[in-house]
Amino acid sequence: MGTAHDTDTTRPVLEIEGLTHSLGVRKLFTDLSLTVRAGESVAVTGPSGSGKSTLLSCVLGLIKPTAGSVKVTGTDIVGLRPARLAALRARAVGMVFQFGELLPELSPLDNVVLAALLARTNPHGVRDRAQRLLDDLGVPGATTSDELSGGERQRTAVARALINEPALLLADEPTGALDTEARDRTAELLFGLPRGHACGLLVVTHDPGIAARADRALRLEAGALKPMASGVSA
Repeated sequence: MGTAHDTDTTRPVLEIEGLTHSLGVRKLFTDLSLTVRAGESVAVTGPSGSGKSTLLSCVLGLIKPTAGSVKVTGTDIVGLRPARLAALRARAVGMVFQFGELLPELSPLDNVVLAALLARTNPHGVRDRAQRLLDDLGVPGATTSDELSGGERQRTAVARALINEPALLLADEPTGALDTEARDRTAELLFGLPRGHACGLLVVTHDPGIAARADRALRLEAGALKPMASGVSA
């Protein structure tokens, strides 16, 4: 599947600079910076409570940091009005959650198509594109998503995240609820996406083995991101 991003696979799709944020008296981030480029995968690991999911929430614009900038495809989302933020998020960002977060009463195909329609994508050819994605990701046909295995639901969630051809993919503990075989297959799939779809991938995970599959693995601790040393557990 081609994308609109094929011509420039080195541009930054996420630029975080000087990010500072506190929860009460506890400072989560202190002047944190991170750049993710198209075609690149970055994994962030760290101890529970270190702020990994909060970092994703800042990237999604769900949390406004105390200070710093968060640029998605060149636009600083900090301070954007809700309508502009929602439009940018729908156009430029795909999200994969730990439990897939599919609508169980809908088929895999309808779950993916719905994501495109909610983003106000041109409906022409959407069902065909969605079916191609599901076929490419090995998702079987089903009347409802409840009929799928855990790994198949996650692959459906990946298809849903890709349907609008985002520049940036985010994944929050995407393998945390899977058995070993499904975990490894899902991780292999996820980390192959940046080059295949010319997007950037930022994965938050507690699993250092999953993080090690990324082009860059970072550890979030004491408010800062540092290269993850080999053999260090989360």
